[in-house]
Amino acid sequence: MSLISEPQTLESTQSVAQTMRKLESVATALAAEAAETEAQQKLTDRAIELLIEAGVTRVFLPKELGGMGLFPGEALPILDRVARIDGSIGWVNTIFAAGGHMIDYLEYEPAREIIDSGEPLFGAVSNGAATAVAVDGGWSLTGSYRYASGSKHARFIFTPAQKLVDGEPVQGPPAMFAVPTSEISYGEGWDTIGLRGTGSVDFTFTDVFVPAAHEAVVLGAPILGGDEALGGVGLLIPLMHLGFATGITRRILDDAAANANRPPSRPGAKRQADNDRFRIEYAQLEMKARAARALVTEVLADIDDTLREGCGLSREQTSMLMGANIHTHDIAREVAEWAYRRGGGTTLRAGDAQRAIRDALAGVQHFIVDDSHMSNVGWDLLGAPDNYIWMGPTFGPIPGTE
Repeated sequence: MSLISEPQTLESTQSVAQTMRKLESVATALAAEAAETEAQQKLTDRAIELLIEAGVTRVFLPKELGGMGLFPGEALPILDRVARIDGSIGWVNTIFAAGGHMIDYLEYEPAREIIDSGEPLFGAVSNGAATAVAVDGGWSLTGSYRYASGSKHARFIFTPAQKLVDGEPVQGPPAMFAVPTSEISYGEGWDTIGLRGTGSVDFTFTDVFVPAAHEAVVLGAPILGGDEALGGVGLLIPLMHLGFATGITRRILDDAAANANRPPSRPGAKRQADNDRFRIEYAQLEMKARAARALVTEVLADIDDTLREGCGLSREQTSMLMGANIHTHDIAREVAEWAYRRGGGTTLRAGDAQRAIRDALAGVQHFIVDDSHMSNVGWDLLGAPDNYIWMGPTFGPIPGTE
């Protein structure tokens, strides 16, 4: 197992380096959009333009459709860097990036039509329910979903739905459908402690026609892309959250260091950086954050190696991915709570430092990183039955083998 994930081809190396340079060139301008993004509860038009300009929304889009087609470990530094700039912008960017992998499950021609019709910005949801009734040429979808992060900017949003033919449920693997967001009705408000700029509102849609060619069977083998796509959606979801968690943790620690090194506001007072207790706490959290980041890098490097061999993830690799994801978010929570406590008036008042803390605390509330899942991670590492597999965040026997 390699400990550091590096792009394995000259093409990937150059592609990642070029994208990181573009991202750095727009980082200041992108950061300037953070406050307004939060205020309007969606990314600003300028923020979207800058993400597109940097190319960071295309990290998982297959190469044959004009994307970067990166392996997970190659993409992480890009996702991480965007989240360091701003939590909401970083969170939405991971959604856009993930949508590039969802399209791997469409045939080339319909996928090409979608890409050619506009910028490939896609959303995806799973918290809700919908039905897909068979009609001539495709499906008629009706449903409602929650937590539609970034969907106000997306052109299509991939939603699961129960297929019905002649009123009867269709058996088989779950399907996702590319629903045009022009046919969606959004709910009001997104009143949360943080990640307000993601605009993760509820939405509904009624009798929306989706062509048969826009159905994606995401538990099957990907149709487009190369070996990098073999990890499937089960890999994609934790990876999205990892990019956010590592980036926002780094941002909070950097903000805390900058605040600690500022001249004191009271005559005769010392800087926080001159306080031994603060130094110890900061150093301890730096070690925890860097250790968590190293674990993520190691886990993704191992996964990249497996995918390059043309294989899917083993059960243990999935368990390690789940565990690393939860652990990294636990560290993000610890860092955010400490930074607020030690930030004094700086973190009490509205501003960049407080917003990063609030965004972190919102992100660590996600169901996918609830520490209850660690029970199943531990069970696998200790020797769960051979017929047990991961099905999303659920760990249990293969259906029919109970």
